[in-house]
Amino acid sequence: MSIEKNNKVTIVTDDNLGECYSEFYEYYWEKKCNKGAVNVTFNEYVNSNCFLKLLDDMKNKLSDYNQSYGMIFSEDYDDPYDEFYFGENVICFFSGLGYDDVEDIIGYEEFYKYLVPACEFYVERRHPEHKEIVEQKLKEIREAYGLE
Repeated sequence: MSIEKNNKVTIVTDDNLGECYSEFYEYYWEKKCNKGAVNVTFNEYVNSNCFLKLLDDMKNKLSDYNQSYGMIFSEDYDDPYDEFYFGENVICFFSGLGYDDVEDIIGYEEFYKYLVPACEFYVERRHPEHKEIVEQKLKEIREAYGLE
């Protein structure tokens, strides 16, 4: 099984998805991004065909519930007495077959530090033609989260 490449750009197909996931994990490891559930979720996102939409969802703090990975914004649970409440202004990343299998709860600053290399990977290795769009979406996310 080989990865179809065009000047370092990998076209993700059903046949090479495992290799594409490995490529992302290696890239993320080199960037010292080591949170398990965050890595799994962003790996799924950058290797999907809907990454740009997911960036819009992140900007709008819309949670993403999948069967085995995703991210939940604290705004979904604004009642501190709710049994699922996990804090204010944080994001819960999960991976595994149940929501509590592997979980990382991180603040907005740390989230952005993980998002930037995921976006760099997406632009460098998947869709260089989306560079300006991704840069604009990152700027919008920074503004939406009140990050400097």
